[in-house]
Amino acid sequence: MNRILVVPNLNADRGFKVGELVVNKLVALGMTPCILSEGDIPEIAGATYFKEIPEDTELIVAVGGDGTVIDAAQIAIELDIPLLGVNAGKVGYLATVDPENLDLLSGLCSGEYKCQEKMLLCVKKHTSYGDDEHFERLALNDVVISHDNYFGISDFRVENGHGDHVEYRADGVIVSTPAGSTAYSLSAGGPVISHSLDCIMLTPVCPHSFFNRAIVYGADEMIKISNGAERALNVSIDGRLVSKLLLGESCTVKRSEKRLKMINFTEVNVFSTLSKKIKLLHDSV
Repeated sequence: MNRILVVPNLNADRGFKVGELVVNKLVALGMTPCILSEGDIPEIAGATYFKEIPEDTELIVAVGGDGTVIDAAQIAIELDIPLLGVNAGKVGYLATVDPENLDLLSGLCSGEYKCQEKMLLCVKKHTSYGDDEHFERLALNDVVISHDNYFGISDFRVENGHGDHVEYRADGVIVSTPAGSTAYSLSAGGPVISHSLDCIMLTPVCPHSFFNRAIVYGADEMIKISNGAERALNVSIDGRLVSKLLLGESCTVKRSEKRLKMINFTEVNVFSTLSKKIKLLHDSV
């Protein structure tokens, strides 16, 4: 790999301190780092700066927190190239490189890395008029459907492709990938799923019903969630609000045909990584 696009987040990496270390390391390795410049980024010898993504980009390096990795993932998916996350945030669960172990980047030259493909979700909204609204954005972590204010609870009907269904009264429901099982779903009490599996998980948020369990569906299932309440529901993809569901409207979530390629330099064990990241979070408080 030679042409590498560095995507910074100056809110997480103030002063581009971690980013500068990354760029200098890539230059020292004989690579050509290209910086997606959006803000006050210092000039670094050996790097080039672009306002738009170079067409010959071979790898994307996202420097920031998980949100930065998620945003950069959309570029990687579109270009069908690998993504590497360098943590400059608090936890950085999706990042596989920390500032103190940037020497791992030398593996890009020697080929000492693994490219893991992560499952993605795609969403389609069905309106009460019979029209479909297609979302171009894919979900790396999760799709969250929840009420649009902080008061009261909503009614959700969750149905699979065979017509089997459950009903929840809850603040919301989370439909997640295995990667997303360690994100919002984990905070809502959902199980941790190995990232090597392909499946779809649904977790209710603060359920107020007799059935209050998370459900793990097969990867080929299509999950339909309907709004059974008068109030509108928000539809968020990876933490970004994209649409609303009115009474009688629904959306379907299924596995995308596309996958995200992510670079790892060591064997990834989701359980040991989770333990390490949560410990870092607690130590920082």
